[in-house]
Amino acid sequence: MNKPHDPISVHNAALGRMQQFMTSSPVPSISTELLATADGELNRELHSFLFDPPSNPNLLKGKRIAICCTNGVEEVEVTGSMRWLTEHGATVHIVSPRIGEFPPSLGLRFPPQCATHVLAIRLMENAGWLKIDCHLDQARVADYDAVLAPGGCWNPDFLRADKLAQAFLRDMHAAGKPTCAICHGQWVMVSAKMLKGKKATAVWNIQIDLENAGATVLDEPCVVDGNLITARFPYDLPRLIKAMVAQLVK
Repeated sequence: MNKPHDPISVHNAALGRMQQFMTSSPVPSISTELLATADGELNRELHSFLFDPPSNPNLLKGKRIAICCTNGVEEVEVTGSMRWLTEHGATVHIVSPRIGEFPPSLGLRFPPQCATHVLAIRLMENAGWLKIDCHLDQARVADYDAVLAPGGCWNPDFLRADKLAQAFLRDMHAAGKPTCAICHGQWVMVSAKMLKGKKATAVWNIQIDLENAGATVLDEPCVVDGNLITARFPYDLPRLIKAMVAQLVK
């Protein structure tokens, strides 16, 4: 019989936990398993972030954090953040716009589940459905202590045209609360005209968009400019959350 902490048991437990961050689909994707087990400094940080037990389960007790997203959101940036933040005592809500009505000429079709959930992705593959906790037309800045805008191309491409999403991030930032974005999530900040004169980063292929919006772009895992916190890629998530937490518990 394996001892509780022998290498095989630890490995099996890690694999079991890994499956909580991923569902299966055979198309080009970002694999959470490969991302968290690759031999790189940031990969090792992500592995620790996802799998280490919470250092202080009451660290964020009483804090409420919004993850502002919609369909096409990068899965691990939501599930990883939610797991770590809730395991350290925070209440985390997925805050999303309502699907709304579109003219028939656009040819858009949404399954009924979109009224209550957002569809996550991993690069180009559909992943699982994530339950919406609050719609943007109900979300108030006073109800949250921080906000995170995750990436995935489709998610922020929808959100950047949503006036409520723009206003929510802009108003959270104006209130002095940690206002965070990772990967492509900064597109919402670009459209909200939040980045002029700010230091920021993003996934490499949209850094030019930040520059065009007036930001000073730094190719670093996490860039903090006051309460504006940005990161580039899923393996930068631990540093983004660490920067958010530093402002929440100071």
